Amino acid sequence: MLDIYEQLIQGLLDKGFGSVDNWLTHEELVGLRKSLLTHQENDHFHAAGIGNKDNLLVLKKIRNDQIYWLNRTKANHWEQLFLEKIDAYVDYLNRTCFTGIQSCEFQYAIYDKGSYYKKHVDRFKNDDKRQFTIVFYLSEAWKQGDGGELRLYTEDTFTEIQPIPGRMVFFRSDIEHEVMMANAQRLSLSGWMKSM
Repeated sequence: MLDIYEQLIQGLLDKGFGSVDNWLTHEELVGLRKSLLTHQENDHFHAAGIGNKDNLLVLKKIRNDQIYWLNRTKANHWEQLFLEKIDAYVDYLNRTCFTGIQSCEFQYAIYDKGSYYKKHVDRFKNDDKRQFTIVFYLSEAWKQGDGGELRLYTEDTFTEIQPIPGRMVFFRSDIEHEVMMANAQRLSLSGWMKSM
């Protein structure tokens, strides 16, 4: 995993984001996808909002996906395995890059056809604890035209990242980005590394 960690860090330094396709094993990818779908079947998802607990709003003209927050104490086998891998990465970042990450939070997201998330940053105006954003794509398949690309705005340009199953993207939480409209269902697991 050290090579993957370094690839992500170097991408962040060189381009403003890192991306790898081999963080999750095939079994982990399938396990997390099944976990997401089980939560959906059990009606655990709700409409996503913008802002945080102090000023949370559901504004479908800005964001219209469905989310479910992971709970460490209720995590199943695949979710626990995932969180352990994230904890190891956080430990590496703190030891080698002195990032000061103290906690993480993660949510599953479902973007049905026609769903999107307009340009935004993940760091709240009234709470700057989110330092890094991580996105894992869990869909069973993706092809050109399915939409749902992640558009990252860095300096005077933007980069679109295809939501290919198994791909992971890592970037600073103060970078503007958006999820382009999905033309097919898009499944993901997103999270934030926080300074407190």
